[in-house]
Amino acid sequence: MNNTFISILLSATALTATAQTNPIRIDMSQKGAQVSENLYGIFFEEISHAGDGGLYAELVQNRGFEEHVLPSGMTWRKGRAYAPDAMNYEHRNNRKWNIPWDMEQKKMTGWQVSGEGCSVASKVIEASKPLHPNTPNAMQLSIKKMQQGGKAVLTNTGYWGMGLKEGDKYDLRFYVRSSNYKGTITVRLTDTETKATLATTSFAARPLGDWTELTATLASQGSAAKGALSLEFDQQGTVLVDYVSLFPQATFKGRKNGQRADVAQMIVDLKPKFMRWPGGCIVEGATYENRVKWKETLGDPMTRRGEWDLWGYRATWGMGYHEFLQFCEDLGMDGMFVNNAGMSCSVRNGDFVSSEAELDSVIQDFRDAIDYALADPATNYWAKRRADAGHPKPFPLKYVEIGNENVGPEYVTHFNYIFKRLKAEYPNLTFINTLGHTDPLLQQVPGEYMVDPHWYRNPDFFFANNHLFDEAPRTHDIYVGEYACNGGVGAGNLLAALSEAAFIMGMERNSDVVKMTSYAPLFENENRRDWPCNLIHINSSEVYGRASYYVQQMSAQHRPTYNVFVSETTTADEAKPFAPGSIGLGSYATQCEYKDIRLTTADGKVRQVSVDQLKSLKGQWTTEGDVIRQTSDEHLTMAMLPDFSSDNYTLQLKARKLSGAEGFFVYCGLDPKGQNGLGANVGGWNNHTTAIQPMFRGRVNDVLGRRAPQSVDTDRWYDVRLVVTPASVTLFVDGKEMTVARPVQPTRHFCQAGYDEAAGELVIKVVNATDQPYSRSFDISGVRGALPTGQVISLSGRATEENTFEQPTKLAPVSTLYGKFGKRFDYTFAPMSFTVMRVKVSL
Repeated sequence: MNNTFISILLSATALTATAQTNPIRIDMSQKGAQVSENLYGIFFEEISHAGDGGLYAELVQNRGFEEHVLPSGMTWRKGRAYAPDAMNYEHRNNRKWNIPWDMEQKKMTGWQVSGEGCSVASKVIEASKPLHPNTPNAMQLSIKKMQQGGKAVLTNTGYWGMGLKEGDKYDLRFYVRSSNYKGTITVRLTDTETKATLATTSFAARPLGDWTELTATLASQGSAAKGALSLEFDQQGTVLVDYVSLFPQATFKGRKNGQRADVAQMIVDLKPKFMRWPGGCIVEGATYENRVKWKETLGDPMTRRGEWDLWGYRATWGMGYHEFLQFCEDLGMDGMFVNNAGMSCSVRNGDFVSSEAELDSVIQDFRDAIDYALADPATNYWAKRRADAGHPKPFPLKYVEIGNENVGPEYVTHFNYIFKRLKAEYPNLTFINTLGHTDPLLQQVPGEYMVDPHWYRNPDFFFANNHLFDEAPRTHDIYVGEYACNGGVGAGNLLAALSEAAFIMGMERNSDVVKMTSYAPLFENENRRDWPCNLIHINSSEVYGRASYYVQQMSAQHRPTYNVFVSETTTADEAKPFAPGSIGLGSYATQCEYKDIRLTTADGKVRQVSVDQLKSLKGQWTTEGDVIRQTSDEHLTMAMLPDFSSDNYTLQLKARKLSGAEGFFVYCGLDPKGQNGLGANVGGWNNHTTAIQPMFRGRVNDVLGRRAPQSVDTDRWYDVRLVVTPASVTLFVDGKEMTVARPVQPTRHFCQAGYDEAAGELVIKVVNATDQPYSRSFDISGVRGALPTGQVISLSGRATEENTFEQPTKLAPVSTLYGKFGKRFDYTFAPMSFTVMRVKVSL
């Protein structure tokens, strides 16, 4: 890409005096990349109760009493759920994956049973005559010794409280069956904090020998954040209760089985161009049988079996495939459907299918999903199902992703088999591959498709990688489907948001290849955080966006039509040298061994390191003679030398891969806990690449220096040498220099510009991620004139500040008019700020 279109990486030393003599030059006559109209979208996954207890408006938790049901494909033994014994598609081993599983505790999720003037025994049972085959379990209440005025009460408190609003109406639906209960059933909405009754209705005694559906509309007489729904029984008997639902009528656009209006509005205000659904790791599943099966998300919500979600709770799939497509249509978004590629999550069990017959079944599942959205109901069964659900016209499905975060040769085989057939049948759809944009395996995947790299990193990564796509290959369009700054930033502070703004500016600048992006994850319920940082926070009655939400909003609302030339006027800050630290050995999903470890210090002293001196921090390490061996398939294992710290030495050793997916790690510059430093990753990235990676809080981040193509052979000893100085770390393998890492100091000032054709305005975006004001001059050329008055939108605050339910807009953009624009003008940007300036120009 032409470097004249690279945005500014402005130095923190560029203060007012320098700025006056070195203005930022913007030349409107030099066009850069067109900015994709679809650049900004959203990604939804059922994580942190984003759907159930979040966007999906159902108020009752565990409405079908199925919370305890094991994940599909797993078995229960002595308090744990076990995945099937199977080879992991990536790591080529049997992970024997399992999780704790408290069957009895899970059964009562969301529910409480009490008795007043009676005795009541309760248990969740598998009914002999179930309400529906997909909901085999029900709550059984055995009520005895009923006194006058007594009652047995079954209460649901929702998702950490039901949010009820005064005057709003709620649709109640539940089923009961009993051969001997002859009493009234009273339904009550209450405020659990004040104990006030907000609504009530009663169902008179009636025959209940078969499953009987009872429905009513309840109008709340007050508001509550901690509301509850109770079913009250005033006579003796044994009663089965199943599928208890309470749904607000005031959903987004009034949709039945729809979305919470206030939460959906947060998405509307982002103005997204597409929506990715349903995930995420849950697409893969903890086991292959645990994957999202979209067909099970259709139809009457009562008949949807739901499924345990690998984030640790059961998803009702009330917001299923049809609701997703309808939501896309309601918001004017294109739909992106993600479907399983025949393999489960390799971090969990990783089992997979491989025969042609099995892969043909996978392909048919893709076909059926596409046809449900797009085909003619007159000729297609799944399209008729869509029409029968009330939508005869096609839905706006435009993108199909084959798998999620799948990697390695097995995925390449699956993708090639699936993609070749689907692309021939659906040429107008855009298909997406889950490999990263630099993965060497892309060379084995012919055809026209998008790729989907993901990044979850700390602020330094995003500041340092504003340039990431400047030299990216232009062989495939890129969809950055998941990214977020979530390392060392609390629940998501302003510093995180500004680092994301810098990264976004780089993607926008390179929109000739980066066509689509979506932050992830989108939602969290404040009571359940499964991921460190999430864009929008929800509780039972409130919702707010983090500072990152407003960065997304500002970026999308002020998307230019195309980029224009921006000059770079200063140099970046001088990088700090590498810190002294210790050495270590390690691996990533690989079994390996090391020997002949030797340290040579700068003054020529040689230390032969005994393997017994190394301390195991992660993994399964054993020693035998002069060899130390690591035998687990964990990621980023480590054995560290605790009594050494230096920044000037040479480390030499021999390393051998025994089995596994990748090569081996050699660490340097480690802090005393082995959490921060550098890792030489030899044969990483599915055994295709060698590079040096910075490590922060136990996670490797990005790459320092070049990536070298390299594969590590099994059962071969390699000579490894690391030459470490404060200014560089050089890696040699078998005497060949592979790569050199040097310290970098990410700049904290960024600027880029583009032209909005519809508005006739120059759009300038600037990040000042320092705690000092930042003054600059701007020179605009290639225009006949620039009006003095224009809009300035700025988000600013302190680096560590976060929005909260108590202060939901503490960090929010402020729009003002600025009256001193022109072909040359000055502006001072607030400390810790992201600013958009809109200047009316005549070309």
